[in-house]
Amino acid sequence: MNASYVVYRRTRDGRLRWGVRLPVWLPWAVMGVTLLGAAHLAWRMPEVTSLSALRLRLHAARSQSAVERGQLLAVHDKLSSLRRQLDPVVSLNSKLSRVTSLDESESRVSMGSAPLVEGGSGSEKRLVRQLSAMARALVEEVAFQEVRQRQLASVLHERALEFAARPSLWPVRGTINSDFGARLMGRSREYHKGVDIGVPIGSPIVAPADGKVVSAGYESGYGLVVVLEHRHGVSTVFAHLKSVSVEAGDEVTRGKLIAHSGMSGRTTGSHLHYEVRLNGQQVDPLNFMLD
Repeated sequence: MNASYVVYRRTRDGRLRWGVRLPVWLPWAVMGVTLLGAAHLAWRMPEVTSLSALRLRLHAARSQSAVERGQLLAVHDKLSSLRRQLDPVVSLNSKLSRVTSLDESESRVSMGSAPLVEGGSGSEKRLVRQLSAMARALVEEVAFQEVRQRQLASVLHERALEFAARPSLWPVRGTINSDFGARLMGRSREYHKGVDIGVPIGSPIVAPADGKVVSAGYESGYGLVVVLEHRHGVSTVFAHLKSVSVEAGDEVTRGKLIAHSGMSGRTTGSHLHYEVRLNGQQVDPLNFMLD
């Protein structure tokens, strides 16, 4: 086998010149290694190309994931904002429930306050589940509060009708000359069925509550009288009138003019005899005369 070695030769001008003598097989070996490397590279090229494509897809997926996460966080902010806007409604409904004695019930589903997932494997899926739970809770809370508001509206409407039908107004302003109950009349005692309010003749008399005119005319002892029927078995009587402004069957509202005071019937002076009856039984009108 020929070995490689260094060769020195003397040139014509007497100088030494060196060189390398290579074995015959070395160039062939180098060429063979080169061809093998090229073949191996050609064989692995599809794999390298596939890996590059995979890296591009991974980068695109990460970019898309970042966009989707941003959208999910925006949805979270929107849901949180809607929940904050609902808070005043929940608070008002709760207060009205206590005022109206409506059965108090807090919202049945909590929106939750768990911190958002900030990163890590599968965090987007967990965030989606969290947002889905928040959305369901918000929808149920809104539905619950809508039902509660309808209940409150019904109760408040009923209470408004009840208050309007409760004879709380003074039918006329004046001095109470005679109270409800037992009283002396000369040497005898009698049961006074109402109160006497001293007012000048012709003073306007108004309905103390919403109601319906049962009768308007003369009755023995009462003179010219008006009787109103209200809700819940309550009725009111106005006696010794000078004139009336309503007829039987008329619907009247709280504060509406119904008559003028006078001295008709059995009386010793100008006043209004005012009665309140509960299921046909006389009760003290002063318990109703609030305004």
